[in-house]
Amino acid sequence: MPCCQLSSLHPQVVAARAFLSEAREKAKGLHQSGGSGFQVCSAWTDDVDEVVRRLIRVALSELPTPPDASKFVFVALAGYGRRDLAPYSDIDLMLLYRGSETAIAPLARAIGQMIVDAGLQLSLAVRTPSQARSLAWIDATALTSFVEMRWVEGSQALFDQFQHSMLIGCKWRNSRLATMIENERLAERKKFGETIYLLHPNVKRSRGCLRDVQIVRWIGFVCYGERDPAQLADMGIIAKEDYTTIQNGYLYLLRLRNQLHFMAGRSLDSLDRPKQMELAKWSGMQGSDGVLPVEEFMQNFFEITSEVRYSSANFVGVTRSRISVVATLAKFLGWPIGKGMRIGFKEIWATRSGLERIKSDPARVLELMQFSNLYNRRIDHRTWRTIREAMLRRQEKSASMEAINRFLELIKEPRRLGDALRRLHELRVLEQIIPAVSHARCLLQFNEYHKYTVDAHCIRSVEAACEFGREDSVLGRVYRGLQNKRILHLALLLHDLGKGFVEDHSEVGRVIADETASLLKLSDADRDLLVFLVHQHLLMTHTAFRFDLSQKAPAVQFAKQVGSMERLQHLLVLSCADLAAVGPGALNDWKLNLILQLYDATEAQFGSESSDQRFLNLVTGMRKEVAQLRTTGEQADPWWTEQIEHVPAGYLLNLKPKQLIEELRRLRQLTPEHPTQAWGAFLPERDAIEYVIAVRQEEPIGLFHRIAGAMASQGLSILSAEIHTQPGMIAWDRFLVEDLDFDGPPPLQRIEQVCRHITQAVDPANTKPPVFRRVWKAQADADAASSRLQPTQIRFDNGTSDRHTIINVFAYDRTGLLYDISKTLYELNLDLQVAKVSTHLDQVVDVFYVTELGGGKITEPTRLYTLRQSLLRAIEST
Repeated sequence: MPCCQLSSLHPQVVAARAFLSEAREKAKGLHQSGGSGFQVCSAWTDDVDEVVRRLIRVALSELPTPPDASKFVFVALAGYGRRDLAPYSDIDLMLLYRGSETAIAPLARAIGQMIVDAGLQLSLAVRTPSQARSLAWIDATALTSFVEMRWVEGSQALFDQFQHSMLIGCKWRNSRLATMIENERLAERKKFGETIYLLHPNVKRSRGCLRDVQIVRWIGFVCYGERDPAQLADMGIIAKEDYTTIQNGYLYLLRLRNQLHFMAGRSLDSLDRPKQMELAKWSGMQGSDGVLPVEEFMQNFFEITSEVRYSSANFVGVTRSRISVVATLAKFLGWPIGKGMRIGFKEIWATRSGLERIKSDPARVLELMQFSNLYNRRIDHRTWRTIREAMLRRQEKSASMEAINRFLELIKEPRRLGDALRRLHELRVLEQIIPAVSHARCLLQFNEYHKYTVDAHCIRSVEAACEFGREDSVLGRVYRGLQNKRILHLALLLHDLGKGFVEDHSEVGRVIADETASLLKLSDADRDLLVFLVHQHLLMTHTAFRFDLSQKAPAVQFAKQVGSMERLQHLLVLSCADLAAVGPGALNDWKLNLILQLYDATEAQFGSESSDQRFLNLVTGMRKEVAQLRTTGEQADPWWTEQIEHVPAGYLLNLKPKQLIEELRRLRQLTPEHPTQAWGAFLPERDAIEYVIAVRQEEPIGLFHRIAGAMASQGLSILSAEIHTQPGMIAWDRFLVEDLDFDGPPPLQRIEQVCRHITQAVDPANTKPPVFRRVWKAQADADAASSRLQPTQIRFDNGTSDRHTIINVFAYDRTGLLYDISKTLYELNLDLQVAKVSTHLDQVVDVFYVTELGGGKITEPTRLYTLRQSLLRAIEST
């Protein structure tokens, strides 16, 4: 704050600012010297208390008519009340009063202004005890903040009375209030990510983080009149093991949160990728073969938070059962099911003798899980905890045949399979059947592509495949028609378990799949299918997204690698499920259409009819349909016959004849005076805009890089492009793009604006390079650069296409990247025919089909070397 502004502040406020600045530095020093999270937070809270009390007394002393001291009290709430205030968090304060609002308002105004001027972020509420209680009974946020109430200054008697009234009120409403708190937490979890394994967790609100520690305090207060977990443990209400887990997690998360605040110099609770790397270095993580230090750090984070989530949920679940009359009666009214097991209205559990059998035999756990799925009953918390503790202590040994058979029966049925696998994983039973799961537990994939840890992603992919079965779609029909769903589900469960090793994860996965087949005593045929699916789980998506599917060669080569219709069907479902499990929107209509296009083309390879003849017949038929739409005058014009004969197969297969004839009419309108037309339309099924550009050229001018530059300058992200030249040097190019300025369809004016920019850019007289938008995001760019771990790669493929050299460029995306690459190709006198954009980990993969200007592939070693070096310079120039 400038000196002139400081001089206008009350001297005590200026002193408070200085005191807080020194106090924060003192807290930082304590943190850096190894002080625990709670030591640092409580020391900072004490200093904040000192300032708040001092300012309250100053405000009271300067009021003309101060309120009666027995009729008000300042109460710390929420984190400030708990005394675990983070270094830059705001403080929650309530001025509780009796009597006239008019009498208390001057004090509220004065103290509110002084605390804010002192440099603290303040949330101040002014309420009577009755108002506060009424709010608490209907608002979970207010209730939970009141649970943490602590006297700061004012009438101790008034504070004690209010606290006692809250205890009594909660006692009479415990069931309803506990449900309200749970529902509020559930809503927050949905907002910040239901799973603990989201890769940008929030240390305060994500599942397994500080909120799950705090809910123990809140439920404890509401249901037992005690908010301190240590006291709850001494009372026997919370298990000692759960208390230890929660307390250790609490201290870990507080210290982590303090470090985040000190690093940022502000309130910060989100763990983005650059912060994860900084924290990994701060915590001394070294990494290991195949695991980066940041991945080791995050795996440790997820392991701790998963244990906190489990222990917190166990306490909440046990409490729910204790305060529910129905749950209590159900224990007495349950009936036997299986040996040592009973089932009630909502739960299934093991008897005392059943628990002894379950502790030593995973087969009994799987039997219980089968009953749970069959009757749609959850497993009660006592049984759940007993199983989990037993599995943690159980020595590693091969599962019995009964356990194997029960597991194979379980994964055969899609109904609730994802939930069952997730529960088996939490119980540590899954790794008793498939040991490779243990390595992947909480394993981070440090890239922006995946949103979940490896184990969570694999289970979600099984769940996604099962969900396909409920769809009335090609995927749904293929999934339902599979005779061996068990192997598909098993392959999805295993497909990424090879990550976290030095070797390529698909190669490691092949070994894991083969070992798992031996452990599960699979037949040779099932073993071969399982190993193929795990080893080649990326084959279909890579082929669909990186190759020109209007050519036959990609489907022919893909069909040779797949080998049979059975494998193709399994691979289709596996590929789509893998994509769907990456995160929301990862399997969009555009990607699905490409995969299905490859599926159809490959299916033709396995048909009885010659695939070449089938393809030729299809293209010929589509060409005839287009020709039949000509008017009488157009039929007499030889231009039309020549143009229709040269429409590329990709256009004929992917566009409707009516659209093609309309676009050809646009081409016919091109003249030397008006050589360019550009138009666009939003495609809802792809959630993208397609722009088509037609240019009558006198000579090649490098259209692609001009169009790419114009689009980038307008904030468009190119997903794919098809470049084609018709007779008469007419360029007929299509671009599928995302408009980053709009969510959903852009307005017509926006499409027209982009078309005007493209038209100007392709004018041969225009020699100005595109100007890309400058957005103030220096820190974001620096953070992004700091977390880039993958090198830029250029790969040449002269084997897949009969006519083209395929260039695969792996690079981090940036504005103008496609422009720089395509301009380099033009300057090297290469003819660009097709461009596609896909993703690989954090990078985009730009795929270009090119030839020399006179035709032919690029094969000369010196030419390839020059091309590689030129592309690398263009990519890394900014």
